[in-house]
Formats: sequence, structure tokens, C-alpha cells
Amino acid sequence: MAGPVLVFTLTSQYEIWVGPLPLLAGTVSDPKLVMSAVAAAISVGLAIRLRYPLLALLLAMGLFGLKPILNHFFGKGPDLNLFEAFLSQVFIVYSTAAHTTGRRAYAGAAMIVAFQLIGYGPLLPGALNQAFGEWVFYAISWALGKTLRYRELRGDRLEARTAELEAQREEQIQAAVTDERARIARELHDIVAHSVSLMVLQAGAARQALDREPEKARTPLLSVEAAGRSAMSELRRLVSMLRQPGQEDELSPQPSLCHLNLLVAQMREAGLAIDVDESCTQDGIPPGVDLSAYRIAQEALTNVLKHAGAAHVGLTVRCDGAAVEVTVEDDGRGPSADGSLLGGHGLIGMRERVSLFGGHFEAGARSGGGFRVFARLPYEPT
Repeated sequence: MAGPVLVFTLTSQYEIWVGPLPLLAGTVSDPKLVMSAVAAAISVGLAIRLRYPLLALLLAMGLFGLKPILNHFFGKGPDLNLFEAFLSQVFIVYSTAAHTTGRRAYAGAAMIVAFQLIGYGPLLPGALNQAFGEWVFYAISWALGKTLRYRELRGDRLEARTAELEAQREEQIQAAVTDERARIARELHDIVAHSVSLMVLQAGAARQALDREPEKARTPLLSVEAAGRSAMSELRRLVSMLRQPGQEDELSPQPSLCHLNLLVAQMREAGLAIDVDESCTQDGIPPGVDLSAYRIAQEALTNVLKHAGAAHVGLTVRCDGAAVEVTVEDDGRGPSADGSLLGGHGLIGMRERVSLFGGHFEAGARSGGGFRVFARLPYEPT
């Protein structure tokens, strides 16, 4: 910002020592050395107006306060009636308003009024006309500066509020992820516990058959092997999960894809019109994948019921021997304008379930209107 300072210094000093410029007709009274010092003080004020606004204002308006003293020593007081000097004073008044708040702002306004009153003395009709014109410009520049300051403060507050809301949203997402992982951990724990219990029972049956009919021990041992493989597969996913303290295990059996008909019946009773396309059997599907596929269908249909306002919804469940695919499409209102549906906890939970098995998840608006959820859960057949 050295440009305005340099321009003012060169033009004002030229007009003081050489004469008025053609486009900036002004008058400068003697002694020129005093006027040169006053112009230099304004130059310093321009240079420091951002860092020291009150000091800059003092230097710029100081000539008004010095007028009674200069009048005493030099008769009719020296006058620096230059357009660039007045423009610089207006600019410094604006800068002071824009960069001060509270008591410092009140002090700056008081300084402007006090220097004007001291400089003009008794406001006679002639002096009143000139003072009024200057005060109008000072008032306008002060108002503009305060308006800019208000907008900056308002922008800072909005930015801080936005950051706060973003932090809260991130905390909510993390809390939802933590809750869903804890829920998945509890469900996988139940599956593993069931598999281990089955292994113990089958191993006991095999032990009893070994002494009397060794050939009959083959079948329970094969069951133990299959259950062990399934349990190990689930344990690899369970190892990263932590159970939340204070939460009790659910005693009811865990649902699976074979219970989809019950889920669809419940949703139809709640008012949803559902078309179901299921070409999937539970043969060879690991229990964790089976349970997660059911939960994804359940959560997606619940979201449609609560938020979509849909007249129709389609549920498709397919198995190809290597993965389970669940698709839920509705003709409702789609995601909300602020994207809140896309960031809902239910979708976060679905995404977590799919990522646990290394699958693929999509959720978003349909091209023809409504909302679509797609999840693919890969697995190794048991």
C-alpha cells in the first residue's frame, strides 16, 4: 500500500514548494516549512493507518488542532488547502472506522469532532458552510468504514459457525460409525459363539462315536471343520471391533435373508407398496454376509418409509455364488436439498457393513426421480 503514500507525498510537497498542479488547484499559505511538516505528518498517517489507526488519525487531523497555536504565532493561521490533503484525511477516517471497535472507535470519532471544533473555532456562517461540507464527507467515510467492519465481523462469525457445524457433523458421523461398528461386533460375536457351540457339540458326538463306531465320527467331524472355517472367517472381521461397555447382548435370534418375507410384510402393513425380486438361497452364504444383507435391506426400506414419501419401492436381492447384491429403489422425493439424507446415520451404517466385507456401496438420487441404494457383499462359499 505504498502507492497512495508516495503519490500524496510527491504531489503535496510539489504544490507546497513549487506551486499548484493544473488538475489539483489548491492554496498553501506561509510558512512553507510548517506546511511541509504537516503534509509529511499526513504521509506518515497514510503509511501507518492499518496498524495504528488512532495515531494515523491524530497525524492527519492534527492541523485542525494546531490552528489556534499557529494563529497566535503567524497571525491568520497557515492553511494547507490541498485536495489531496483533504482526500487523504477522508481516507484515514474511513480506515480508522474500518479497523477499530469498541472504545477505540468511540475515541476516533471523538478525535475527529474535537479537532474540527478546535480548528474552526466559533462556527460563524462562513465557517459553518465549510465545516459542514467536510463533516458530511467525514461522516460518509466513517459510515462506509463501519459497514465494511460489520460485514467482516459478520463474515468471521459465519465462518466460525460453519466450522463449528462442520465439527459437530464430523463428530456425529464418527459417533454413528462407532455405534454401527459396535453393533456389528455384537452380531458377529453371536455368530461366532453359535459356531463354537456347534463345534463343541459335534466334537462331543464324534468323541463318543470313535470307540464304538469310528465311521460315524466322520460326519460330526466334517461339521466341526465347516463350523470352524466359518468361525475363523468371522473372527478375522471381529478382531478390529470393540464392544461398547454397558450394552447387553440381544437374546433373540439374528435375522437373515430367509426372513425377508416377514420384513416385507411388516413394511406393507406400514403402508409401503413393495415389489420383491429375490433369487437367492442361503446355501453357502456366510452368516455375517447373510445378516448384513438383511440389515441393509431393512435399513433402506425403513429410510424409504420415514423420509422418501414414496408411492412405490422395489427390493431386489440376488446371489451369484460369490456375492449377495441388495438393491432398493423408490419413486419418492429423493435426497433433500441440503444433502441431509445422503449423510444420514443409516447410510453410514450400511456403508460400514459393506466395507467390512470389502464390497461396493452406492446411494443417491435416481435419474428418473426417487432414491436408490445398492450394496454388493462378496463372500467365499462355505
